Order: sequence, then C-alpha cells, then structure tokens
Amino acid sequence: MIKSILVALDGSSSSIAGASFALRLASRLQANVEGLGIVNSNWIQRPQPVPIGGLAYKRALDLKLMSSADERIDAVLHAFGSDARRAGITFSAKRIDADAVSSIGIESIERDLVVVGRNSLFDVEAELDRIPLCVDRIVRNGLRPVVTVPDADEGRRAESDTAALLVAFDGSAAASRTLHMLALLGIAAEREVHILTQDNRSEQYAAAEAERACALLRRHGVARVKGVGLGDRQAGTAAEAILGTAKVLGAGMIAMGAYGHSGIREIFGSCTRAVLTEARQPLFLYH
Repeated sequence: MIKSILVALDGSSSSIAGASFALRLASRLQANVEGLGIVNSNWIQRPQPVPIGGLAYKRALDLKLMSSADERIDAVLHAFGSDARRAGITFSAKRIDADAVSSIGIESIERDLVVVGRNSLFDVEAELDRIPLCVDRIVRNGLRPVVTVPDADEGRRAESDTAALLVAFDGSAAASRTLHMLALLGIAAEREVHILTQDNRSEQYAAAEAERACALLRRHGVARVKGVGLGDRQAGTAAEAILGTAKVLGAGMIAMGAYGHSGIREIFGSCTRAVLTEARQPLFLYH
C-alpha cells in the first residue's frame, strides 16, 4: 500500500494537475505527500552565445527569469499546502534549486510513487515529440513508479478517481512487474480494472494471457477485474488499441510497463510515445 507520494511542482498547468491527482490519491489511500518545488537557476544562467555588448542584457534577463520562477514556485507550494491542509492530508513541502532529474531521483528514495506533470519541467536541453526530455528521463531512470498527469484542461474527462483503470499487459517481464506493483501499491483497489492484451496469434491466446493477469489482481483483493483479449490488428496498432479501449471504457487511468520489443511492449518506441502524448488520463509507468 502506498505510504508516501512525491509530486514535482514547477507552476505549469500539468504540474498543478499532478498535485491535485497526488492529493486525491493520498486522501483515498491515507498516504503522505511531499510537494517538491523545482527551480533550476543553473539552467536559466547556463552559458549561451550572445552578441557583443549583450552580456549585461543576459544577466538582467536571468534575474527577471529567476524572480518569475521564484514567485511561481512560492505560489504553487503555498497553494499545495493549503489544499493538503484543507483535505486533512499529512504533507511536506520543499523548494529546491537544482536539476530536476537528479533531485527527483534522490527524493524518491523515501517515497513509493512519483507524480509529474506530463507537460512540465521544460528546463532541460530539448523536448521529444511534445514530451519534455526531463519527464522522459525521470520515467526511464526512476527508482519508483511514475504517474504522468496531463494538463487540467486535457484531463477533464478523467477527473473521477473511481473510473475504470486500464492495464496494458503483454506477459513481458516489464508488464508483469507493473501489474504486481499496481496491486501492491493499492492503486487498483476498489476500482474496476480492465486488462488489455494483444496477441498476434489469436484473440483466444490474448484472452488467456489477460486472464492470468486478472488472477493476480483478484488475489490482491481487486474484485472487479476483467480481461480484454485482442487478436493481431483487431484494433489497429498497440497504441491505438490502448487509447481506443481507454476511451470506450471512460478509463480514469492507464497503466503500462516500461521497455520491451514488440506490440504493447514497444515502450518508449512509437507505442508509448503515442500513449504518453495522446492519453487524456494519468499514465502509470514502471520498469
């Protein structure tokens, strides 16, 4: 069962949505939440080519950016604390001035789950297919499961935390670890869970694989769990199958394992990139 959640806050819309998600989950599971306000002044003040006579202007711009970042983080941490107190949730709040990836890695050692805004933490070298490189690295390098949360306006239809949970499962080691972690953390408790499996051989093979995953969740007390088996190309690509099934179910969360080689296993290939960028609900990722 989840005892502690870490949520990264930078004042962006999706990090605020992430804070709201983390607080709701903590309330349901009686967990502690730490809000980590992140400002990266080293990135803001990184060396950059400037025209002759432009250094004074860059210093002034750095100070303006820092002032704006400081104000934004102070405001979001204050709002986070107010919301947590109002909900009666045990919380802590910390402001750091450091690299987000390494800081979240260190802080997550004490936590069970990391929550990040899907479109937050842009202060790194670049973005990848509309997903910040920083978020990509947090998921890839993280010690703990990560939930990415879309912007509040993108996730309106997924506000119900009791809505169905969709698990993309292919029998791989990564998918099995994700399923097990989901069960151990209690996230699937008291929710309707659908296990989606695609198998190139037939729908029957896929259904049998899904049923094995269902059996594990039932042993962990998840009463309402169903398997969804799809044959090759029955619902298009793996990403299309996941997103389409989530839409039909009105799913409030999607869970996927990280890393693999084919089908739903194509984590951080085209499948996961599509699910990460297009899903309108929080996405639970583990490897």
